[in-house]
Amino acid sequence: MNTITINDKSARARVASDIVLVNGWAITSALGPVDLENDRTPLPEGVEAQTRKILSNLETILRAAGLTRDNVVAVRVYLVEAPRLLERMNAAYNGFFRADRLPARSLVGATWLTRGAQVEMDFVLNSQGT
Repeated sequence: MNTITINDKSARARVASDIVLVNGWAITSALGPVDLENDRTPLPEGVEAQTRKILSNLETILRAAGLTRDNVVAVRVYLVEAPRLLERMNAAYNGFFRADRLPARSLVGATWLTRGAQVEMDFVLNSQGT
């Protein structure tokens, strides 16, 4: 098992790796809209900006792991106030993945997320090819 942590001094690094690679698979968990280099930075305002930040964080983590968004096979979205925010979150999410390579996706309504975020995501990746 290999692990990658972007900032080993972050609060997150004390409890989890940013990505775990094992047997051809890679997994992220509870990836939020934090600044990976400085987790004390305030979260972006609004679910759209938070969604874009998560996807930007994913890109950073994927580069560190030698992977691309084409390796993503599944996404689990955790969203507070899902009935109210889903359309807005989708507006920021849509277009990130190629239309011919959309990963499976599930949505989980949440009452609270880390640091009061409106959205977090988990990603499952196949690290042995696209």
